[in-house]
Amino acid sequence: MTNDRKYTVGLTLWLGVYAVLLFGAISLINHHLVTGNWRIPLALAPMIAGIGIVYNSVSRFQRMDELEQKIQLVALAYAFGSTAVITFSYGFLESLADAPLISYFWVWPILSLTWTIAQQIARRRFA
Repeated sequence: MTNDRKYTVGLTLWLGVYAVLLFGAISLINHHLVTGNWRIPLALAPMIAGIGIVYNSVSRFQRMDELEQKIQLVALAYAFGSTAVITFSYGFLESLADAPLISYFWVWPILSLTWTIAQQIARRRFA
């Protein structure tokens, strides 16, 4: 099985586990079937799949050849820095210019978008 195929199969499986844990936790908590302190581990249960997704991604990275690893590293560096600038800028706007508060959930989509764009830039540089 190719590196991309292994990654895709693993990601699909972990996303399935994530969906089951997420919707299960939401359902149990919203229907008040779990109360008190048990809500905390139940609310965090989907992160079990999150750990699996991280492991799957790191495994993919380790199976890449050196050029692809370098491309990904450069892309991640750009994405990390860009995400920091974007999120800090908005944080200043929230604190100093009365911009509406937004959820931390937006950090990952911003990082994903900047990483995707940075991969295209890095591929052109090394092509």
